[in-house]
Amino acid sequence: MAWPALKERQNHVLKGHPMMILPYGRRRTLRREVGLLNSQVTDYLGIPTIGQYGVVQSGPPAGGQPSAPSSGRGPGAAIELGSVVGPSSVAATDGDSGAPGVSVPGVSLAVPPGQTVALLGQPPGTATNLFDAIAGLSRPRAGLVLVDGIAVNRLGRAELDRYRARRGLVSPRFPLLPSLSVVENVLAAPPVGRGRAPSADRATRLLDLAGAARLTGPVRRLSAEEQWRVMIARALVSSPRLVLAEDPVPGLDSAAADRVLDALMDAQAMFGFTLILTANRPTTAVRCQRRIFVAGGAVVEDEITGDDAWTRSRIDRIG
Repeated sequence: MAWPALKERQNHVLKGHPMMILPYGRRRTLRREVGLLNSQVTDYLGIPTIGQYGVVQSGPPAGGQPSAPSSGRGPGAAIELGSVVGPSSVAATDGDSGAPGVSVPGVSLAVPPGQTVALLGQPPGTATNLFDAIAGLSRPRAGLVLVDGIAVNRLGRAELDRYRARRGLVSPRFPLLPSLSVVENVLAAPPVGRGRAPSADRATRLLDLAGAARLTGPVRRLSAEEQWRVMIARALVSSPRLVLAEDPVPGLDSAAADRVLDALMDAQAMFGFTLILTANRPTTAVRCQRRIFVAGGAVVEDEITGDDAWTRSRIDRIG
């Protein structure tokens, strides 16, 4: 060993820090864990990874020919809203006279690929209306909803079905099928295009990622928290570039909701999809990188969050 490196290691130990050389058994375990993580990312994104830490191959292999140009798209979807007016935001009236009020300007914003966004709104249901428009569940009365350049609110029935199959959705309004098993519920997501249907092995890996690997049998026997975990796995089965999720509160108590959100945010950190999350409480909103508050049919607050203790602890926890 070179002398400077040896001296640095001695100083590190003398300062009370443990030696950085792991036991052989621990090194083998760590290599297996890194290999499993690489396989999960490769399976989700559908692109190969190389190297010990799963670096995505972006150039030609050593001594080989240059590869074909890639699409250049990352794992997350880009969203752009232009003057979107929800179903309850048009033709507002003057509460005293009943006369028509001033038309609302609509919601305009842009979300870059891979960002996590918390939506809040007043009156109740405002954030859900925006959520549904992005998810392709309802059409706004006015405006434009673009996801990766596709005008979602202008799609026909067949194209809209394909869009819905590509994005992930975690919502108690679309519960699990009680007559099916856990794995069957994950696989019950509509297929994307004409590709191969997801396998039971993939469903099992996603359940493991969501903390639901040990769950078996019909979902009607599962607790509410366990059903949320299965819904996360179901949302990821199509390798979506966009996932939309609702706050587990008030369906779950705060502790259970926090555990479910931990699983969702860890999946987002691993795969990099764009996440839109409706938030019913501040502790949900601060988990996202960005917080948007909508009132009166327009964005009234739009701020970057993420420099909080919970985010820093999660980054430390997942490495």
